[in-house]
Amino acid sequence: MDYDDLGVVLGTFAIVIAVMTVIALIFYIIGAISSYKYLKVRSYENAWMAFIPIINIYALVEATYGQGDKINIYGWEAPAIVLKLWPVVTYVLALVINVVPVIGSALSMLLTILNIAVLLLIYKDMMERLESPDDGFGAIVAVVIHIIADIKVLGAAGRFQPGQQNWRADDRVLASQAAIGGPLSFLNGKI
Repeated sequence: MDYDDLGVVLGTFAIVIAVMTVIALIFYIIGAISSYKYLKVRSYENAWMAFIPIINIYALVEATYGQGDKINIYGWEAPAIVLKLWPVVTYVLALVINVVPVIGSALSMLLTILNIAVLLLIYKDMMERLESPDDGFGAIVAVVIHIIADIKVLGAAGRFQPGQQNWRADDRVLASQAAIGGPLSFLNGKI
């Protein structure tokens, strides 16, 4: 390989990286605006948190579930902080799982499924708060291809005026929070 071929390869690589960076930035902006719009509709005081990764999940969970101490995650009455800090929880679990020899890859796959399930729960509950329930296969696709979820939340939030809902005074019980049992209910210590 001569230097001309190397220059073409490096130039192509630089263009691909630049295009991918622009696409990622566009996806980030759409997601941040979607979260911001949702937080504004819910009258969340610190809606600016929507633009900060990791912290945005904290704000979205708080605006969706309120200030309670427990959140029902598929039957498990989890401390609310677990869901509010979900990105940190999954990162720590991933670090621990990757240290485990032999079964680490299986546990990693299980963590990925759990992560999708939790993000699905948050997304569905956000859509329920916006009076646009999204259940079934479409919701799963929206969570896996996150830009679809962002666009759906943006569209649903667009039907409301900023401050139209008060997250602190919203006493509507979400369907996910009314469920008594679930696949993770064994974590409550009641068998």
